[in-house]
Amino acid sequence: MPEQNTFFVLIGIILFLYVYPFFVYPILLCIFTFFERQASVKDINTDKELPFVSVIITAFNEAASIGKKIDNTLSLHYPMEKLEIIVVSDGSFDSTTELARKFNNPNVHVIELKERKGKTYAQNAGVNLSKGEVLVFSDANTILDKSAIRSIVSWLFSSDKIGCVSGNLIYLGNKRSFGEVGYQRYDTLIKRLESRFFSAIGVNGAFYALRRRDFVILPDDIISDFVEPLEIYRVHRKVTVFCENARCFEEAPYKDRDIKSIFERKSRIVVRGLRGLFYVKELLNPVKHPIMSFELISHKFMRWASVWLLLLMYLLPLFWHSSLGIRVFAVESLLILLIIMLYLTCGRVSKGSPVIGTLFYFVSLIPADILAWYYFISGKSFKTWTTKR
Repeated sequence: MPEQNTFFVLIGIILFLYVYPFFVYPILLCIFTFFERQASVKDINTDKELPFVSVIITAFNEAASIGKKIDNTLSLHYPMEKLEIIVVSDGSFDSTTELARKFNNPNVHVIELKERKGKTYAQNAGVNLSKGEVLVFSDANTILDKSAIRSIVSWLFSSDKIGCVSGNLIYLGNKRSFGEVGYQRYDTLIKRLESRFFSAIGVNGAFYALRRRDFVILPDDIISDFVEPLEIYRVHRKVTVFCENARCFEEAPYKDRDIKSIFERKSRIVVRGLRGLFYVKELLNPVKHPIMSFELISHKFMRWASVWLLLLMYLLPLFWHSSLGIRVFAVESLLILLIIMLYLTCGRVSKGSPVIGTLFYFVSLIPADILAWYYFISGKSFKTWTTKR
């Protein structure tokens, strides 16, 4: 009987640790911020007070999007004499560079990298050419709301304690991407809560802003939208906030039933995130950085490590030399078989079903995480990739 109690206690602890980053951590943030009023910042109304902004757009084979992106940026409610657009064509072999140069606008500058170096390298190259007091990073397929830059700049200058501001990405179009859209909304909710509590962990790479003097140059293989805000905190002790009004829009990136797309995208994101996490490992120290380490471990590390907890929970009964362990192992094996069947079934019937599409997406994250850890342990990194739209 005592052995059984110990066994179930261990299983209970593992289950708690597994659900912690997905459910317990958001609930804790809700409790911590319950009495915190949502901060609001009025947009800077006087053009004279607005800083000079450099909008840096990195692009690889974005011929279908780059013209619309530049048109959108030039049409924003921001004084043109205080705005420059820097397009960094990262080894594009389509007409991206030529289309960007066709604008022949003094506010638009084009950098052509003959060899593809990756997003982080391209961003560093754009910063070197820029002259803005504020650096705004945005993707080529992201459309900004008319007042987005004014809003994000207003938040950035509302306090000297703010080092980075994340925009609010809203997915449009593809109605089959229930899982990706749902996951993005869930992660955005956590960023909102973290922003109110202390500091958002990472920003949305589609649209974010920071002061030039706070910018930290990163190695080429480090994911900038995750690590840059953390480095700004480490170096300058400035936090990252989420700006609700800085809206931007994208088409949902792929269909949920596209298994290969999910694997490639999520495994790449996780392995780059793991490399980034170990790059800022100093922030995981709870003695030096108690609040930041709490957020970073809860939001990122435990989520990415959850696949190891599943493996431990599955194998634990094998080390329990009793009939109970054998029965539990058999039940777990049956559950895994059912999950695989669900996964394969969802891949065929997820079209048009929000519930099944979301289940399919989240089940897909498990093998994607396993693949990401394999890449990470074997030393594989991703400087470049091809986005499927």
